[in-house]
Order: sequence, then C-alpha cells, then structure tokens
Amino acid sequence: MKSLLKGNALIAQSGGCTAVINQSLVGAAMASRASNAIPKVFGSRNGIEGILKDSLVNLSASDVELLRKIAKTPSAALGSSRYKLLPEDGKKIVHHLKKHDIRYLFLIGGNDTANTSLQIAKAARLGDYTLRVVHVPKTIDNDLVETDHCPGYGSVARFAAITTQEAALDTRAMKNVDPIKIIELMGRNSGWIVAASALLKKSPADAPHILLIPEIPFDETAFLKRTEATLQSVGYCIIVISETIRDHAGNRIGRKLGGVTKDPFGHPYVEGASPRLASILEKNLRVRARFDKPGTIQRMSMPYISPVDQKEAYNAGARAVQWALGGMSEVMVGFFRKPGKKYALEYRPVPLAKIPNQERYLPAEFFDAKHSMIKPAFFDYALPLIGAKLPEFPVL
Repeated sequence: MKSLLKGNALIAQSGGCTAVINQSLVGAAMASRASNAIPKVFGSRNGIEGILKDSLVNLSASDVELLRKIAKTPSAALGSSRYKLLPEDGKKIVHHLKKHDIRYLFLIGGNDTANTSLQIAKAARLGDYTLRVVHVPKTIDNDLVETDHCPGYGSVARFAAITTQEAALDTRAMKNVDPIKIIELMGRNSGWIVAASALLKKSPADAPHILLIPEIPFDETAFLKRTEATLQSVGYCIIVISETIRDHAGNRIGRKLGGVTKDPFGHPYVEGASPRLASILEKNLRVRARFDKPGTIQRMSMPYISPVDQKEAYNAGARAVQWALGGMSEVMVGFFRKPGKKYALEYRPVPLAKIPNQERYLPAEFFDAKHSMIKPAFFDYALPLIGAKLPEFPVL
C-alpha cells in the first residue's frame, strides 16, 4: 500500500442526471469527511466547468442532515455538464487543483467522464503533481464495459417496467379508438432500458408485444406484419422502442434535428423514431397509433426509484474514496455479481484505460431477435436490480 497522501478532495458530476447520482456524491463526500487525510471536501459546480472556472462548494461545511436529504434527491445537486476538454485545459485544471491542494479527484459519470478522468490524470503526471483519480460509474444506458451494471439503470429499468404496464392498461381500455401505443425510451446505442419494459410481461398476450432496440436493424415489413398479427390476436398492440433505432444501412429512423445537432462529445441529437413509426402504422394499417415519449423524466423519477440502485450508487462513491486513500488511481468502481441464486454484489477496481470509447450492448443471450422480445435470462439479470417487488396489474 502506498503511503497516506494528505490533501483535499474534489467531487464532480457529469453527463445526464439520474435518480441516484446524488447518492454517489454523498457517499464520496461522507467517506472523504471521515478521513483524517482529507481536511476539506469540495464539490465542483457543473462538472469539469466548475474546476476551470474555480467554482467550488465546500462540502465539509455542509450539514450532515442536508447531505442525507440530497442523497435522496434526483438530478445532480452540484450541477452537471457535457464539457469536452480542450488541449489546453489540462494545465488549467491542474493549476486550480494545486491552488486548493486537491489530491483526490472523484468524477461521477459515464463513458465520456471516464475519458475526461484519464486526461486529467495524465495532465497531473505531466505537471509532476500527485493526484489520485477514481471514476464513479453512472449511466442509465447501462452501456459501460467491464461492469455488471451501472448506477442509475436499476431505477430507470423499474420506471420502464411499471409505466409500460400503465400505458398498456390505458391502450387496452381504449383499443376500439386507439389500438396502438408506441413508447419511446432512452438508451443511446443499446437496448437495456427497452428490454426492462418487458419485466412485467407474463404471457405472449401481455404487453409489451414488440420491442425495437438499436442492436437489431429495423425491418419495416416485418414490423408491420408483427403489429397487424398482434392487433388481430390481442386487439391492441404496445410497442416499446429505443430513440436510436436504425435501418439495415445504419441510418436512424428518427429525423435529425435542426440547429444544434450534436453534443460536445459528438453524440448526435435526433427527434426520435416514434412519430415516424406512428405514421408508418397509420398509413399501412389504417388504424390510429399514439406515442408516448417520457423524455428525461424517466432517468430521475423518484416514485419509481430502486432501493438497490440507491444503495449501490452510495457504496460506489464511498468505495472510490476508500480506494484512493489506499493508493489507487486511474481506476473505475466496477460492479461484479457474485455467483449463486441469491443476488449479491462486490466492488472491484477496473483499470480506467479499459473504459472510454467502448459500449456494452444488449447481448443475444438476453434478446430474441426473431420475436422482438427479451429472453428468460434477462429476467434473472434485471429483476434483482430494480429493488422492491413490482406491482400487479390485474384486469377483468
């Protein structure tokens, strides 16, 4: 073990907000406050931008009861950002870290944040400044590699499962007027969230009936046939799609937006595919198709929070501090499922260099492409993550 390094700590939140990202913030803050090696704990306003602008919050002075309440509050309490580092930013960041004697840096975020963490660690080495950097994972997309799952996913998965059934009951009741409902969910380039929408499905007739994920190219002919067959056999059809589904040529089904078309990291903004799919269905099947787009509320809705997700997010923040105090740097807090029937998790450090510029897609073992539906193995994977027992939705 490396010698105990004394210095202040800094925590920042980046990327899309979630229902549990503040759990990681408070977990890291409380663990830092408990260490004699860390005199002060700072929070950076609006992610990396707060470091560059020297906009910091003294979390050591925050009331413990306030922090406990913050942990149970959605969104990012410090503010977030999608700022992409410029070549000259590394030296500026190290300058501000030195100014506040910050020796421990904890960045909470997804793939892009992992890359930013590496860049800052490199800048510190080049500047001959001792800095320990640990990345705390966060993404509802659940697409980080080298980890079983990501904080934020369990809660959005619970949201997807329950709200899909709520929408299905509405459509079932109104099937003589509005027999088709399309639900468009997030997930970027992976289908993890869409897959979770089927966790309450018990029979082929139960909703959802069709899942469209980015990993499987959209086939319009097959889509129309499956929808029509469902209408004939069930009387209504619930279709859950990812906002980023593509055709066989790799083109997104959703239209590109005007104005700002990409975020700072180059991820494109699109309108989403549900309006176009609704139009295709109405034109070809001559029935009304409605669509719901929960948008950002799906990633931070507290009524659908997963207690398991909350606990694991908090522990990830605390574990990051423990590892940094023990001498680790340039690692991510990885989640690893223990073998056995009963769900149990352990945290292991993952070399940070393995994380950036990669995505973990929904594997074939979890999804049946032929029937556009999840496989039994996905239930085993996802149900432990969503926490409390799911509600029942009986019908007459």
